[in-house]
Amino acid sequence: MTTRFVNYQYDECGLDNVVLENFPVHTDDAGEEVVTIPNVNLLHRVLVGAVAVKQGGLKPKEIRFLRSELGLSQAELAKLVGRDGQTVGRWERGETEIDQASEIVVRMKALEHAMNADDLGVDELAERSVFRAVQSPIRIKADDPEDYRPIAA
Repeated sequence: MTTRFVNYQYDECGLDNVVLENFPVHTDDAGEEVVTIPNVNLLHRVLVGAVAVKQGGLKPKEIRFLRSELGLSQAELAKLVGRDGQTVGRWERGETEIDQASEIVVRMKALEHAMNADDLGVDELAERSVFRAVQSPIRIKADDPEDYRPIAA
């Protein structure tokens, strides 16, 4: 079995903008690539923190990802932000944009979950939340599965 290090597009998490940089990919004796995500719970906690502090509004897939990682149903998230479940569904399908106040609550809840607040307060999160969702790459240092870390943009 051989190993090479690549920038791996981690679509399996439900987001299409996550790259695990310097990620080990193994080739077995039959020549097939073997991708194993060690310590996936830590990786997802890091991703939750990275999505929660990103610049620009949350995209529909990011809202769904955060809700799922928080273990909340659409109805439970709706209750948390004072909306109805149908509204959350519309956010996640991209039919309507999430309002800034709801986005801040979602981000704060995600940061609480990730325990990666980096002293960001509501004011800073409000500045990062905008009405237009933007997609920027989320790059994760992945060469040590015991120490996944976001890479500054």
